[in-house]
Amino acid sequence: MYKIIIIGAGAIGLSIARAISVNSEDSVLVIEKEESYGRGISSRNSEVIHSGIYYKPNSLKASYSTLGRELIYDFCKKNHIWYKKCGKLVVGNTNQSSELELLYKNANSNNVSDVRIIEKKEIQKLEKNVDSDLALYVGSTGIVSAHDLMTAFYKYSQSMNHDYLFKSEVKSIKQLDQGYELSVRNAVDEIETVSCEWVINASGLQSDIIANMLGDSFPKLKYSKGCYFKLGPRWRNAFSHLIYPLPDESKGSLGIHLTVDQTGSAKVGPSAHWVEGRNENYDVDSSLIDQFYYEAKLYIKGLKKEDLSPDYAGIRPKIWMDDNPMPDFYISHEEDKGYPGWINLIGIESPGLTASMAIGNDVASWIS
Repeated sequence: MYKIIIIGAGAIGLSIARAISVNSEDSVLVIEKEESYGRGISSRNSEVIHSGIYYKPNSLKASYSTLGRELIYDFCKKNHIWYKKCGKLVVGNTNQSSELELLYKNANSNNVSDVRIIEKKEIQKLEKNVDSDLALYVGSTGIVSAHDLMTAFYKYSQSMNHDYLFKSEVKSIKQLDQGYELSVRNAVDEIETVSCEWVINASGLQSDIIANMLGDSFPKLKYSKGCYFKLGPRWRNAFSHLIYPLPDESKGSLGIHLTVDQTGSAKVGPSAHWVEGRNENYDVDSSLIDQFYYEAKLYIKGLKKEDLSPDYAGIRPKIWMDDNPMPDFYISHEEDKGYPGWINLIGIESPGLTASMAIGNDVASWIS
């Protein structure tokens, strides 16, 4: 019998395992359906360390972003993980000044420092290849190697002899007098059972399915697929900051934005398309090039359609709310619903990578 079972070995599950390893010697089993850690949605994102400017004040997304980004910067520095605190520009035209002003006020409400509205002359000094009348400069935004970050979390977990079951899926759950019994289909297609005192459901795209093995009182997810297109070699090292349009709240999206990686290569994305059913299809539809070109050329000077080529896609697990396309995280110890020792993390989409260490520390502190 384990003290703790974590379902999911993405950024959130690994960060929780890391936090547990730092604070206790509790026995831990991590169950992951992929063949290794960090292969799901955590490996298919923009690798951005978010500042926290977008989210509703006092929301989990806001608080975990502002705390989490500083934890990640510090952790990366101490553990020699590549990152770059490059800052970003949220660009707009003169007729969008009121929207930029509202975003600036929201950033202040969330205590995001080093934020200011700048005009065309300063934009040109910072980014000669960007065409914009106005921009919100956000100095605390950065980028990180998500894989290296998750590898570091995994090594901390391994240092405390945590067990990992890869290529394994939870099929059913039984609540015991004290704790839980999980039936798991393992890598050799056999069903085995394992019990524990605490279950931490950090299973990403399956988090609502796992939660609803207990009952139907938990949030449901809808998948939002986002595709990325990369820019050709002539754009390498052409940008010093991340470049974002104003967010598209109707789609629950931050818009098709430009990010760079460790090599200086640039990509734009993600798009946002609702996925019917629960189809995990990561193909990039090449016909989207027209949409990407149209949206990216609004702020990238001299962009040509032939500069773009399909790159990769990711899927966001969004809590489905008809009246709110940008819902908050759902993070809860379900004791009040009759499930002591069960912690759900549902709808951990962007800014989940940024929030991972802050979430991990909190969840680990709940376990006694």
